[in-house]
Amino acid sequence: MKAAELFGNDMILQRNTAVPVWGDADPGEKITVRIQGQEVSAITGSDGKWFLTLNNLKTSFDETMEIEGEKETLRFIHAAVGEVWIASGQSNMEFQMRYDKDFAVEVKRCTNPNIRTFDYPVVVTEEARNRFDFSKNFGFWRRSDPENLQWFSAVGYYFAKYLQNVLEVPLGIVGLNCGGTRSACWMDEKTLMKCGPVWMEDYENGLKKIPDLKKAEEEFMNSSMADHTDPFTNSFNDRLMYGVTLEELKQTFENLEGAGVLTIGPWHEWRPAGLYHTMVKRVAPYAAKGVLWYQGESDEDHPEIHQQMMKGLISLWREIWGKELPFIMVQLAPFGELIGNGGKAYPVLRAQQELVTKTVPDVYLVPTGDVGNIYDIHPKEKQPIGQRMALQARRHVYGEDILCDAPVPGQVSRDGCKIMIAFDHADEGLILKGEKVNALQVFSDGNEISPEEIQTVVQDNTLIILLPDSVSQKQVTIAFAMTPWFEVNLYNRSDVPVFPFSIDI
Repeated sequence: MKAAELFGNDMILQRNTAVPVWGDADPGEKITVRIQGQEVSAITGSDGKWFLTLNNLKTSFDETMEIEGEKETLRFIHAAVGEVWIASGQSNMEFQMRYDKDFAVEVKRCTNPNIRTFDYPVVVTEEARNRFDFSKNFGFWRRSDPENLQWFSAVGYYFAKYLQNVLEVPLGIVGLNCGGTRSACWMDEKTLMKCGPVWMEDYENGLKKIPDLKKAEEEFMNSSMADHTDPFTNSFNDRLMYGVTLEELKQTFENLEGAGVLTIGPWHEWRPAGLYHTMVKRVAPYAAKGVLWYQGESDEDHPEIHQQMMKGLISLWREIWGKELPFIMVQLAPFGELIGNGGKAYPVLRAQQELVTKTVPDVYLVPTGDVGNIYDIHPKEKQPIGQRMALQARRHVYGEDILCDAPVPGQVSRDGCKIMIAFDHADEGLILKGEKVNALQVFSDGNEISPEEIQTVVQDNTLIILLPDSVSQKQVTIAFAMTPWFEVNLYNRSDVPVFPFSIDI
């Protein structure tokens, strides 16, 4: 008899809701789960699977869960009941505290037994699950302390730190991440064919170009790309996350491509629908309050459909979790140069991400316009992102009356050469960190007006843009942070930067 991987010592269970518990045992075996005075039983099916549901567990800092079968009893100690969030996406969500800009400071003050994480291993295929031993570093809960902090998702840790300090209950982060993944990797085939069949078409066309599928699979399975048992001993990953120069980065990618392990076949972690089956379905429906999502960089081949891809993904996840999970998403950080497209599709992707929040209920977006890196797709400063996600949760999920959303243009007016943009979500005014507003472009007659000819003034919640006399009677386009790379320095009083926007006036 065994329980699913997420049930174990030090686990955190979601309070005040239905809590599914499941596992494997002999067919027809009676399984009983006991915790907080509840006792719930189920009979294992002919397939050896059992599933039952606990109800409305109350906040607790130390519990024991017993799972009793007919031949043995499992006892999981030091469990807690509080708030659980799924932290998912690609490498910027996976990005461990080990590499974070503030790790050296944070590791000295991180000890908090009420913050814990469970990172589900990156299992690329069922063969990889059988071939590699993940048990040394994955498959168990870690507490926040100097020994374990380096393993935490940096975004997930900072989110938990700031939220737990307010809620004062145990807070668990369940990591469900894999670097380089498209949104297509995290949904089933049915949803993919409905929302983005072009991803499947790309995959199938790619398969036709592989001369020897068996040889390509063997090459991949014998490479570091398939073995995710210890990310810190993967020299490519470790060096990339710590940060390298642009030239070193280019050389690293050239060497990797030469190895041929980026060929996307039925064995590859980037294949459509793959990680949905090997990872997502293993975690769902572990009871959680919501989802933290940081992904989109790898959707740059088809940025124009990212909104419908995310709409399908969110709907599917809510279905398999059995509840309307709120999603708090991270907008793609400023980025300007790397291999391939170098972030050229990012303005479209950012707009698509914002569109998700306007078309799907209970989806929120966190800006990152001040924490990017021009040539590194993995910015090293994650604390502002986690903190802003915590602000979103406090307001939109837990109902606290605070300012959390990014400022966006509200009322726009013009008097000749004077443009006035009043911002929503700018209670008590805007804050400009510098002498002039960054990331601002103005176009007229298809040409960009020189920045030297533009003046900016911030008054209360209004940005005033003073243009040259030559455009006083012409239509102009105000573009803010609409390039792949930029540095935003305009904030509201909660230190949340302004979202990218474009306005024709």
